[in-house]
Amino acid sequence: MNINMMTLQRYKNELILIVAMLFALFALFYKFSANSYVAENKSEIQKQISEIQAISMLKEQWGGKKISNKLNVLKTVVPNSKVSTFNKKSKKLVASYKNLTGTELSNLTNKLINIPVQIVYLNINQTSNNQYTMEFTCKW
Repeated sequence: MNINMMTLQRYKNELILIVAMLFALFALFYKFSANSYVAENKSEIQKQISEIQAISMLKEQWGGKKISNKLNVLKTVVPNSKVSTFNKKSKKLVASYKNLTGTELSNLTNKLINIPVQIVYLNINQTSNNQYTMEFTCKW
């Protein structure tokens, strides 16, 4: 036992150096893992920020007062004689059209789809050859 303590005393500096090297190695691994964790969190935060910006832009677009004016285009796309009803009340539009041709129906649906509204009800019927009726309700 005396010899064993003597050996430890003799290699004391080397043992301290080995422990210090192991500690430095573990610290290096920790640093790399912490850096990757920070990079992942940073990319996740950037993604969340871009989603929040997109949501705020959509909210601004959907809550805008210009939508009501844009809906008036749906009244002027086809002649007035083909507009049966067109009622706008408190962020809700109920409209119906009769005797629409295929191109008029196509133009009307394209305009409706390109306006940022929620279509609650949509009904398109063919009354005769190349004649259609259309009813819809939308809100914003």
